[in-house]
Amino acid sequence: MTLDPHDFLPLFAQETASQLGALEAALHALEDHPDDAGALRSAFQAAHSIKGGAAMLELHALHELMGAFEDLLQHLRDQPGGNGAWLPDAFTARDLILAQLADLRPGAPAPPEVRQLIMNLRGHTRPAPVPAQEREPAPVPVPAEPPCAPAAAVMDVSALAAASTGEHLRALGFTVQVATAVVPFGGQRLGVVSARLAEQALEAGWPAGHLSVLSESAAVRAAWAARGLRVTGRPVRVARDTVPDAWVAASFQGRPE
Repeated sequence: MTLDPHDFLPLFAQETASQLGALEAALHALEDHPDDAGALRSAFQAAHSIKGGAAMLELHALHELMGAFEDLLQHLRDQPGGNGAWLPDAFTARDLILAQLADLRPGAPAPPEVRQLIMNLRGHTRPAPVPAQEREPAPVPVPAEPPCAPAAAVMDVSALAAASTGEHLRALGFTVQVATAVVPFGGQRLGVVSARLAEQALEAGWPAGHLSVLSESAAVRAAWAARGLRVTGRPVRVARDTVPDAWVAASFQGRPE
């Protein structure tokens, strides 16, 4: 024989009405004394009893609502010292349950007003937000210090030659950007450029005083020197005595002592 939940609804309604009376008495006691351990225990027992009966009869709305209520009461028992801000929602839950006793529907989902009340009850178990004036001030971002080493750009049509020149500049303390084409001028202290790219570098806005032209040809170097640019042959190894004095001077320009 299969038991029909509807057969037990009148008994559940009668028992729940009795539990709601005990719950209401406990809530009124908690209005005056929010930390009254006896009243919290009585309210918890009433909520637990209603939740258990609702679960057996598949009264989902009441079961979920009293589950949230029970969790809140357990939270208050574990962490006394509340201010009673939860009581209005507790009385609302009591009234809503009492109203539903006249129309109990096993298997029906929780209506929107019950869902909202469940959220309200669970909200009382979360830590209260800290007022803005009590929060720790946000840390002021500290701008990153610029690197001590000045920047340089190596622009050479040969990737291998550009890499080799870049090694020399790094040995002098530069941070180096290596490229096989002209890169935009961005305040670099030194631009080492092959003769084939020197004209493009000037057209791209590189100041002549920041450029050092690389060439194996003495005639080409002389032509660029006549235009006011520093010139040099290609260094053969990473050593201080193989790089132009202009590179060395630029590498220490503006660096802190």
